[in-house]
Amino acid sequence: MTRHPILRFLLPASLALNAFLAGVALVQWNGPHVPPPRPERMIEDMAATLPAADGQILRQSFAAHAPNVGGRPRNREDMFERIRTVLRAEPFDPAAMSLIFSEGRKVRDQIDDSIEAALVEAAGKMSAEGRHKLAEWRPPFPPPRR
Repeated sequence: MTRHPILRFLLPASLALNAFLAGVALVQWNGPHVPPPRPERMIEDMAATLPAADGQILRQSFAAHAPNVGGRPRNREDMFERIRTVLRAEPFDPAAMSLIFSEGRKVRDQIDDSIEAALVEAAGKMSAEGRHKLAEWRPPFPPPRR
């Protein structure tokens, strides 16, 4: 019995194609990675679920405590550009990169502190109904995977 040379490659090619298609299906099944919404959007989503007066309290508190949150994407891009610059520099300076990360943490902590202060202040001024509705609010995105 004579075997055709192409048959020798048919099984490995078929297996490779099946593995590729399984990978594509797995990625599609898990869904694309969607970043969480920006804090301003989350506050607006929260406020929309509250009674009108309580929603206004939340919006005003956020506006008063978190005016610099809107600059967050620009700050992130600036930070990434600084990291790229340090990585390209010769010789590499680990201290400069550590400083960039440290400064980034400080900015994120300040933003988180502002958002938290806004929520604490607003909750203290809200009606009991508004606080209960706020307690029931869930973010529109799934929690991070562990």
